[in-house]
Amino acid sequence: MSDMRFGTDLAALLRNGRNLRDNMLNQIVHYLIASVVSAVIGLLSTVVFTRLLSPEEYGVYVIGLSTAGIVSAMLFTWVRISALRFQSAGDSADVRATVLVAYLLSVLAAPIALLAVTLFTSVSLERNIAAVCFALGLGLFEFGQELLKAKLQSLAFMFATITRACVAFLLCLLAALLGGGGLGQLAMVTITYVATSLLFAPAVWRRPIASVNLADLRTFATFGIPITMSGIIFALHAALDRMMVFHFMGDTAAGRYGATADLVRQIILIPATSVASAVIPHAARAFADGGTQDAHRQLEQGFEILLATLLPAVVGLAATSQYVSAAVLGDDFRSTAAQIMPILAFAWLFQSLTQSYVHASFHLTRKTALTTLQGAAMLLANCLAMPLLITRFGLVGAAFGMVAVEAFGTGFGWYLSRRVLPLPLNAFHVLRVVAATALMALAVTVLKSFLPVNIPSLCLLIACGCITYVAATLLLDIAGIRSRVIKAYRHWPSAQAGEPAGPIAAVQSISPGEP
Repeated sequence: MSDMRFGTDLAALLRNGRNLRDNMLNQIVHYLIASVVSAVIGLLSTVVFTRLLSPEEYGVYVIGLSTAGIVSAMLFTWVRISALRFQSAGDSADVRATVLVAYLLSVLAAPIALLAVTLFTSVSLERNIAAVCFALGLGLFEFGQELLKAKLQSLAFMFATITRACVAFLLCLLAALLGGGGLGQLAMVTITYVATSLLFAPAVWRRPIASVNLADLRTFATFGIPITMSGIIFALHAALDRMMVFHFMGDTAAGRYGATADLVRQIILIPATSVASAVIPHAARAFADGGTQDAHRQLEQGFEILLATLLPAVVGLAATSQYVSAAVLGDDFRSTAAQIMPILAFAWLFQSLTQSYVHASFHLTRKTALTTLQGAAMLLANCLAMPLLITRFGLVGAAFGMVAVEAFGTGFGWYLSRRVLPLPLNAFHVLRVVAATALMALAVTVLKSFLPVNIPSLCLLIACGCITYVAATLLLDIAGIRSRVIKAYRHWPSAQAGEPAGPIAAVQSISPGEP
């Protein structure tokens, strides 16, 4: 009788585990779809608007977005962080009304933010007003999205993200066709964020809603304001290159630089965040269960996978920059992009390594103050390097400045990590990724000499690079890929024939430490 009860309990436990796993997988799929669709529409926006807008008009838009990002970090970081943190406490938690009050209090501080950006930038008052209005709409949309994530409403989150991206593209297209310029673009994205927030308000504000709790509001401030300081630092660092280019070289240069930088970011950041979303949670689980040694094994594996994903993307983009710029960007942007894209690709390599690997040390040990310290050091380096390089070398100087600052940030972050959780670095793993990437670069470079600059040539170069890199990856067994393929092939006949079913078989099929 006890054996039967044990079997029943075990089966129920496995069913619950599968349900939790399935729910998590569904949510991951929803977030992944939202990210991919947003990235595709972002790429389409770059293709279209660099053809419909002049570099000067695009520069107005780029600087407006950068200013709005800084204002949003100043006003709403504590609201977003508190919404996600305290609404996620459980099904009984409901801080939505209190979060809304926090948002409205931040809105009241918008005139102070407007005064600050007007005094400390050379942007006109009219453009700063447009940027601050966009920041208010952005803050409203983002804190609603954080509430949806906290309540595990990933499907609503996905539809809201996709709706916002599609509507923004259509309205901005209308503004560009009507000659609205950069300010028209800012106005349309502001309308989009507010309208999307209102459209999905029923999902966010589903009744019943708990009343406002002033004690929670004080807790939000205590919890969120220190994180806000870090958010402001990183927002300033992210926008400083564009703001410096605008200050020393004007809107036209800022538009050309911003279009190229955004294109590089979209290409490099997607694979980096995809790998990091898997590496960091596994490392966190290993650190919690087995301590530093187990975490090191996970981090070492994760770093090889991250580098094996990033390095060929960066080198491939640098090698084909002339082809990519011709295929994606408008005529007025291409020459600048072909010149600085290979440089900026390496800036994003270092930034991705910092965010997706180095910061893991601070996250696992909960030493987030070190993240702020690293960000402050990078911001200071940015302030010192950018003016000198831009005034001396123009946009090329700005691109090299980004590489230098991001490389410094990676090195400084690595140094700080040694004080809390030293990060593993396997030289053999790094060398074989470098070797595979070098073989790919050689094949692409040789093929380039025979091809004209057009879209079919770009497709052929991408195919050549992918085939060469995959072959080199299998040859060198990067991340154990060859071993995994051979193992899968050997187990294929038994999988086709079928394996014993049932809870005991399911337990036996799970190896120790496997989720």
